[in-house]
Amino acid sequence: MLVALVGMTACSNDDDEQKKFIIDPVEGLSGYIFVTSGYFTDSYYGNDATVSVTGNKNQYNISFHDPQWGDVTFENVELDEAHGTVSGSGKLSMNYRGKPGTYDATLSGDMKNLIITMPEVMKGKANGEKGTIISFYPGEAPLACELEGSYSGTNNITVGRVTYPADITYKVTANPDGSINLSLPEYQVEGTPMGDLTLGAYTLKNIPYDKEKGAFYRLYGEGVKEHLKAVKDGNTTIDDEYDLDEEGFIQVEKTENGIKVTNSFQPIPMPFAIQAVFETAAK
Repeated sequence: MLVALVGMTACSNDDDEQKKFIIDPVEGLSGYIFVTSGYFTDSYYGNDATVSVTGNKNQYNISFHDPQWGDVTFENVELDEAHGTVSGSGKLSMNYRGKPGTYDATLSGDMKNLIITMPEVMKGKANGEKGTIISFYPGEAPLACELEGSYSGTNNITVGRVTYPADITYKVTANPDGSINLSLPEYQVEGTPMGDLTLGAYTLKNIPYDKEKGAFYRLYGEGVKEHLKAVKDGNTTIDDEYDLDEEGFIQVEKTENGIKVTNSFQPIPMPFAIQAVFETAAK
C-alpha cells in the first residue's frame, strides 16, 4: 500500500512524534479504471492505467496516465491525516469529441482507490450533473472485468421434459466491487406444450463470485420480472409481465470458449421451473 499511517501513542506531546503520513515514491504503478459520467455509470475501461508518485516529505506529486482518458499531474497534493486520503487539483489532457483538450480535474480518495473528477466533461443526468469521474484501482483487474463483453451461443431451454435450443447473445458488465451484471435478451422458443413462447429481456444485477462454486452465483430474490407471451394454434394465451420466483438462481462460469450460464427461473404462477443452459459457441 502506498499510503501508510505511522504515529506514537495518544499521550505523546512531542509535535515531531505526532502521527504523519508517508507516501512512498513509485513509478508506473499499474491498475484498472472504472468511469462514470452523465451518460453512463461504473463502466470498466481496461487495465492500462498507471499512477506515479514523486517528491519527498510533505510535497508530493501524483501523476495519472491512461491511453484513452489522458494525462494529469496533481502537484503538492494535500494529505488528510485523519482519514488517510489525498486531494489536489490539476489539468487533464485528453482527446474529447475528437479534439485534444485540457480540462480542470480534482483528485480525491486514497491510494487503494484514487478518484479523478472532471466536473465539466460529459455532464448529464446519469450521475446528477457531476461530470466525469475516473476511479483508479491498483493491481490486476478482477475476473468480473475479464468477463465483460457480449457472448453469442445456444441457449438450451427445458420446458417440462423437452429441451428447445435458441441462439441468443448475453451481455456481461462488471462492477467495481467485483460482481457482474448479466443482461438476458428477448428470444423465442417454438413448439412447446404452451405454444410458441417469447421470453422478454431483463437484467440480473450484482451477481457475486462464489469461491466454492467457482462461478458467479445468486438467487433471483425479489423484484425480478419478465414479460412472457405464448401463442398456441394462432391464439395468444399469455401476454403479460410476471414476477420470477425468488428461489430461482443464475450461475455464470468462465469457460475456454467464453462463458456458461445456468439459469433456473419460474414465472409465477407457472407450476414448474424452466431450466436453461447457455454456452458460448466454440471459436
